[in-house]
Amino acid sequence: MSSVLLLAAVLAASPALCTVCAAAGQPLPGKPAAAPPANPATPAASTPLISLLLPLDAPDFAPVASAVQAGCDAALSLLPARPRLEIARTDASAGRVIDAWDAAAKRGANVIIGPITRLTVSALAKTLLSRNPTASAPAPFTLTLNAPDEAMALPPRFYTFGLSIEQEARAIARTAWVEGKRSATVVQAKGALERRASRAFADDWLGYGGRIVDVRDFDDATNLETLRGQLSRSEADLLFLASDASEARRVRPYLNNQIPVYATSQVNDGRLDPGANVDLTGIRFVDMPWLLEPDHAAVMIYPRQEALPPSLQRFYALGIDVCRIAELMVTGRNRIEIDGVTGRLILILQETAPAALRAVLREPALASFRDTSMLAPPAEPANKPPAQ
Repeated sequence: MSSVLLLAAVLAASPALCTVCAAAGQPLPGKPAAAPPANPATPAASTPLISLLLPLDAPDFAPVASAVQAGCDAALSLLPARPRLEIARTDASAGRVIDAWDAAAKRGANVIIGPITRLTVSALAKTLLSRNPTASAPAPFTLTLNAPDEAMALPPRFYTFGLSIEQEARAIARTAWVEGKRSATVVQAKGALERRASRAFADDWLGYGGRIVDVRDFDDATNLETLRGQLSRSEADLLFLASDASEARRVRPYLNNQIPVYATSQVNDGRLDPGANVDLTGIRFVDMPWLLEPDHAAVMIYPRQEALPPSLQRFYALGIDVCRIAELMVTGRNRIEIDGVTGRLILILQETAPAALRAVLREPALASFRDTSMLAPPAEPANKPPAQ
């Protein structure tokens, strides 16, 4: 199976995972993907131990894993009392991930970060749920780098994080609703990730009381002039576009210019060359501060990997934030809230809460292709829909 197909099928929990294949097989600049850094000398046993489960031995996923590892190391290097960090190498198979989790738990890890694919997150959760709890010391915290690939219960002390396209789509729904929009048209490319984004937008939009007046699919075979004619009669007051950047550049000139267009970070591929984003002008989108505002106080303290493409920059930023959260999980607090490089992050530590309440809430920043300065998404309206 090609890298593109594998990443689209297994790792499609974030827009970055659809474009990272261009870098597949390329190690992080200056740091071979196959060689994790040596652990520092073992400090006192009371120092918390974070175990990072990464598919460094899976060629398709090694670039992503290496970027996460580098980001984690960058975050922990700035702490005055750095926890111990170990790298547990895996491939993309469920069996090896579960074995690595068990080994990390036996070594006394306080927090185990990973796995990173949706299928292995689900497999690990199911395995841990199937085991009988013991009266021994509690299991380590688990903080995954993706969501399960299906709705499911989670084991105790098991939390999820990632660059969820669904959270971004919900942020767009909230933004548009607070701005006074009430009816929407959805235009979506025919990909699984795009369908998930559209579904998340629609779920929350309808929950707020909004209307969806039209849904249009498109692909390479679509007659865009016909699409233009269909949309010209739309009565919607916003258009939600679910597509990646190349698809957006192709379809945007055929959308109704009288209707504001909103999208997720999929439309931002980081191209800065003159003329690259002319067709995207005016689209409002959400993305992470790491890419939108590198001079922001919460961003500029961390070293940048300028040689990385934007797709891998996102995972470097994810590595920074996930290890910042992991370091705080062992402090005994029940609420973690940080101004992260991937967005404003909130995690409520309730060991047996429903799965929807054990995901890190990520609030991305709001920008447009006319003005890339960051804006905070609005607060939830009083009639917020239930969590999906």
